[in-house]
Amino acid sequence: MKKTITIIAIFALLFALVPAQVAGAVGTENFYLVPVEIIDGTKRGPEYFQWRWDDDAGSITARWGAADYGFIPSMLLVAFDMTQADHDTLCVNVDVYCFPDNIDQAVTDPNIDTFFEGLNIPTNWLTPSTTYRELLRSTMGMFQYNQRFSAECGHSLLGEGGYTLDQRWNNLTVQDQNCFDAVSASFGLPSVSGNPLLRSLVKRVDDYWQSQTFFLGGFGF
Repeated sequence: MKKTITIIAIFALLFALVPAQVAGAVGTENFYLVPVEIIDGTKRGPEYFQWRWDDDAGSITARWGAADYGFIPSMLLVAFDMTQADHDTLCVNVDVYCFPDNIDQAVTDPNIDTFFEGLNIPTNWLTPSTTYRELLRSTMGMFQYNQRFSAECGHSLLGEGGYTLDQRWNNLTVQDQNCFDAVSASFGLPSVSGNPLLRSLVKRVDDYWQSQTFFLGGFGF
């Protein structure tokens, strides 16, 4: 019980409150996938940004909001009024994905599959007309589900949990199958039937929430 309570606290949405207006800003908001920085084994925040337990002088001080992918060390982050210099410096890092300023354009980046699937975020559902806004929203939905799975089951479904996107439902232990169905039921989703790929199950959660608005740092998808 103590572990579950601790994990739930860790996976709350994270916010940093610093001055919102910065001279030479890129735009109102910019979106990124960034690694998770872990302090003392339990405190989690976005790498490269200042946060409560890491105020390194060289870190980015822009105001931000973020959500993590459960125990998978990745965060979806929105930063407000980033300076051009900070944006450019951040995007040089190979473990950071920088979304374009115009998120209503179609996804055309050929590196999407390699980067996202390397973090166990399925991309096989993308079509030529899918926009970055839709990609952001779907990513947020998948992150939210894995947060609860991690909290309730004690490990991530993918990656650290030992499973891959291309394994199937029958590859899960009975314990993990039961836990997956229990978490799904808590969101109002039906139990799994058949033997689908795990990438399909992860995306199924987002598909079920298509009518729901997600918020990240006050920005709605």
